[in-house]
Amino acid sequence: MPASTRREETVRSGTQSIERAVAVLECLRLSERSLSLSEISREAELAVSTTHRLLRALVKAGYVEQDHSTEHYRLGIGIAVLGQRAIENSGYQLARPVLAALSERSGESASLAVRRGAEVVVIDRVMGPAPLRFDHPTGAELAAYASAMGKALLANSSSTIDAEVAQIPLLEQFTEHTITDRDTLANELAAVADRRWAVNIEERYNGVSGVAAPVLAASGRAHAAIGLQGPSIRLTPTRLDVLASLVQDAATEVASLVIRY
Repeated sequence: MPASTRREETVRSGTQSIERAVAVLECLRLSERSLSLSEISREAELAVSTTHRLLRALVKAGYVEQDHSTEHYRLGIGIAVLGQRAIENSGYQLARPVLAALSERSGESASLAVRRGAEVVVIDRVMGPAPLRFDHPTGAELAAYASAMGKALLANSSSTIDAEVAQIPLLEQFTEHTITDRDTLANELAAVADRRWAVNIEERYNGVSGVAAPVLAASGRAHAAIGLQGPSIRLTPTRLDVLASLVQDAATEVASLVIRY
C-alpha cells in the first residue's frame, strides 16, 4: 500500500474517532441524567465495544465521569474547565459588570447568550433582586425562535432572514404564544432587525416575558445577545418597550469591551 494511501486512511480513522467521541459527549449533554453504557451506545448509534473504548478515554481525560455505584456516565468537570477557558478567551467575562448594572437598574434578571445552530446558549447571567423572578441558568439552551436573545441573534446574522428561518428544523409550539409559522417569524425578525431589539412575550414559558438586544460587530453581525427576563405581570409590553433602551445600551457597552472587529 502506498505511503500516501496509508496516511489518508490514518487521517480518516482519526477523524472518525473524533466524530464518535463528539457523538458520545452530545448524548451526555442532551440528557438530564447520567446514562448507562448501553443507553449511550444506542443513542450515539455506536457498537457497545466502541462506545466503551471512547468512554474510557474521555473519563481518563476528565471530560466524562463515571458513577461507580451505578456504572452510569455523566459529563465531567473537564468540560466545565474547557467552557470557562473558552469564555475567558472570548473576552465575554468582561460583560459581567455590565450585566450586574443592567440587572440592578431594571430590577430583573440579566443574561448573556451566544448562538449554537438553531439554539442560543446562556454563557453568563445575573439574578434579579426581586423575590419573584425568572432566571436562565448558565449553560441553558433555548430555541432561538422562541427567545428574545435568539431573535436578536437570528435577525442580525451574516445570512438573510429567510435563510435563517429556513434552516430552523422545527418550530415547536411551547405555549399558545409561540410563533410556529415561518412567514410570521420572518416578519418578526425583520422588525427586530430594523429596531435592533427583540421581545419574547410568553413564547417559551407561560408567565415569562423578556427583551433583548444584539451585541454587534462593526459589520452589523451579532456575536452575542443580552437580555432581561422576568414575570409577565411586571414585564408588560409597555415596560418591555421602556427596558429596550437599557438593554441596547448594555449591548453596545459589551460590544465596545469585547469585539475588536
